[in-house]
Amino acid sequence: MSRRRNLGARRRATLAAAVALLAVACAHALAQPQASARSYADPPDRPSGLDLAAAALGQGPSGGLSVVIRTHAPWQPRDVAPSATRALCVWLRRDESPTPNGRRCVVPRDGARGGVGLRYTLLDHRGRRLGIRELAAAVRRPAPATISARFSPALLRLAPGTYHWQVRSRSGGVDDRLPDRDEVVLPIAVSTAPAARRRCFGAASRDPRRRCSDPALRRAVVPSPDDAVLSTNSPCDPQAKDGLVMPCEFGVPAADARAMIALVGDSHAEHWRAALEIIAQRKRWHGVSITRSGCQLSRATSKLQPPSRRAACRRWNRQLPAWFAAHRNVRTVFVVQHAAASVVVPDGMTGLGTRARGHSAAWKALGPSVRRIVVLRDTPVLGARNGCVQRSRARRESAGRTCAMKRARVLPADAAVVAARRLRSRRVRVIDMTPFFCSPTACFPVIGGALVYRDQEHLTGVYATTLSPYLQREIDRLR
Repeated sequence: MSRRRNLGARRRATLAAAVALLAVACAHALAQPQASARSYADPPDRPSGLDLAAAALGQGPSGGLSVVIRTHAPWQPRDVAPSATRALCVWLRRDESPTPNGRRCVVPRDGARGGVGLRYTLLDHRGRRLGIRELAAAVRRPAPATISARFSPALLRLAPGTYHWQVRSRSGGVDDRLPDRDEVVLPIAVSTAPAARRRCFGAASRDPRRRCSDPALRRAVVPSPDDAVLSTNSPCDPQAKDGLVMPCEFGVPAADARAMIALVGDSHAEHWRAALEIIAQRKRWHGVSITRSGCQLSRATSKLQPPSRRAACRRWNRQLPAWFAAHRNVRTVFVVQHAAASVVVPDGMTGLGTRARGHSAAWKALGPSVRRIVVLRDTPVLGARNGCVQRSRARRESAGRTCAMKRARVLPADAAVVAARRLRSRRVRVIDMTPFFCSPTACFPVIGGALVYRDQEHLTGVYATTLSPYLQREIDRLR
């Protein structure tokens, strides 16, 4: 049946009717998407197959995206294998792009609950496929004609901004789509908490170039410490393992990239990936993240325990130059590591000097194909301050001020920065984002209403994301 039939009836369908359909479809599935969601429903006089009945996509209060799709009749996993004759997909388009940038399709997946999963296909401006990613998102089928899923916007590498979506299905020779004509606007924010939509939220409140103060953010904490401790780093697609080097990819697909970058270091490098992800999307960079918990990019001997971890770090450092020699198109490397990590100090050396010398040796070993090394100064380590933040919230105090720590206590010298400045080389440059964490005397666990740390020392994705425009500004200054 042509999708234009009953067009007038579809247009007269109210939002209340759509919500009712979704409520029935999702009684045992996800919660209804929040204010940013839009839903649409067709009248029930459609043929069987993948004819669409209702669809909704929106961002919930925790920041995750929720999608619900209902068809008029049940279908089997084999009926949705994306092809020219059968498919069930959500198409996404950035506001500034004239054509869809990708589609997220339901695909058969053995072993998955309900027998289906999600696959994301990136598209160029002509609609040609750039790459495919299998998404690590659980898809539920609360009813034979309904699917629902929830996932982070970062899983699709969506930077905050305005997007447009449309659900399309194909069954035999019949195409269907909801809504019938225009796409639906989907604003994606760092967080859907009201505070996060304010002008001075997060790092913006500490921009040294432009004073930004909002009294409404003084007692805000986004996300809550309870939510933050359950969060993870920005998603990254694992690639082929090479010994102990286990790279994963972020940013734009390699085929569509203007440049390739790498992010290397320990877990303190990983928490910067949320900020670099957004920059990579803006600059069309293809990023490779090569991190190992507790392992610095250094030829100094770590004091990690047990000794097997220490030995693994040494092997990892020895294997990295070979990986970069085999990937000569990676010209820029961002390095970050825990500044207070302990190393074995030879007689006659200081700890700071040993660490600095170890970093310099490791950078030299990366080889000439790496033309620029950008050292990101390590972030302050405030320790277990989120308990203080919780108590301050309960007392309706400004947790950022109440729970602040003395700068001299939580911001040790960073040996990588010391090494870079001693080299005085245009190949090795330094970016110090400390003004976005600290005043001249104190460092803060909540800044501009954003919770800075998800645990004792690792950034929340929310705060890291708000840092992205200011980190990009510093990167652009290095030219």
